[in-house]
Amino acid sequence: MKHVSFLTFAAAALFVAALHAAPVQAQPARVFVAAQGSDTNPCSFALPCRTFQRAHNVVAAGGEIDVLDPAGYGALTINKAISIQGHGFAGLAVASGDGIAITAGAADVVNLRGLLLDGVGTGANGIVFNAGAALDIQDCLIRNFVSQGIRFIPGASSALLVSATRISANGYIGVWVAPTGSGAVTAVLDHVVVVKGASSGIYVSGNFSTGTINAEIADSVSANNTIHGIVSESSAVAQITVYVRNSMIANNGSVGTFANGGAAKLRLIRSTVTGNSIGWSALTGATLTSSGDNNIDDNTNGNTAPPLLAPK
Repeated sequence: MKHVSFLTFAAAALFVAALHAAPVQAQPARVFVAAQGSDTNPCSFALPCRTFQRAHNVVAAGGEIDVLDPAGYGALTINKAISIQGHGFAGLAVASGDGIAITAGAADVVNLRGLLLDGVGTGANGIVFNAGAALDIQDCLIRNFVSQGIRFIPGASSALLVSATRISANGYIGVWVAPTGSGAVTAVLDHVVVVKGASSGIYVSGNFSTGTINAEIADSVSANNTIHGIVSESSAVAQITVYVRNSMIANNGSVGTFANGGAAKLRLIRSTVTGNSIGWSALTGATLTSSGDNNIDDNTNGNTAPPLLAPK
C-alpha cells in the first residue's frame, strides 16, 4: 500500500509541475538581421541573425524582418505572409538558383522593400512568385540574373505591385507576368525602369492561363532591351488587357509595344514610343489602340498612330 501511495503522490506532483510550467514562447512579430549577427541568435535587436532565411524561420506569420546595416543576407525561400524592410542597403548576391522564391498561402501578402538583388551573371531569377494573395515590391534593384528579374507565375488569383524599382541587365525578361490556372490576376507597375534585358522588358502572357489578366504600367520606362519593350500576348483563352500610361518605350531592338494573339489587348495612353526598330505591332487578331495623345516617332518603322480607343 505504501508503494502505491508513493507512485500516486509522484504522479500528482508531476501534474502540478506541468500546470505551473512556463508557456511556450510565441514567435516574435519583428526580427532583425545584421552584418555581425549570428544565426544562433534569437534575431532580436540586441542579438540579430545573420541571414534572411534564419530570420524568416523565426518570425511569426505576418511579421517583419528589419535590416540593421549593409551586408549580403543570402537567398531566401518564403512560405508565409511577411514583410522585409531592407532600407536600401540589404543585399542578396545570388550565384546560383533564385534570389527570393515565394510559395505562400492563398491569403498571404508578401512585402519586399529596399533590397538589392544581384545575380552576378549566374543566378537564375531575382524574385519568383509561385503562390500567395499578393506580392508588393518597393524601392528595389534587381540585376544580372540569367533568366528573369521578376517571375510572377501564380496558379490562382493574385496581384503583383511594383513601384520605384529598377530592373536591369537580366538575361531574358525583366518582368514576366505569366499566371497559370483560371484565376484573376492583376499587375501594377508604377515608376518602374526595365532596361538592358537580353530579350523583352515587360512581358504579360496569357498562354498558360484560362483566367483574366489586367496590367497597368504607369510612369515607367522599358528601354534598350534586345527584342521588345512591352508585350501583351495571349494565344489561349485568357483575356489580357495591358494599359500603358505616361511611359517611355525606347531603343528596343525589335518592337516597342507589341500585342499578339486574339485574346490580347494593349492600350497606349500619353506615352512615348521612340527609337525602336518598330514602334508598335499587333498580330494574329490582337488589339493595340491609342488614346490619340501619344508620341510615336523616330522609330525605324511603325511610326503611324495605332487605331484610336473606341469612345465609351
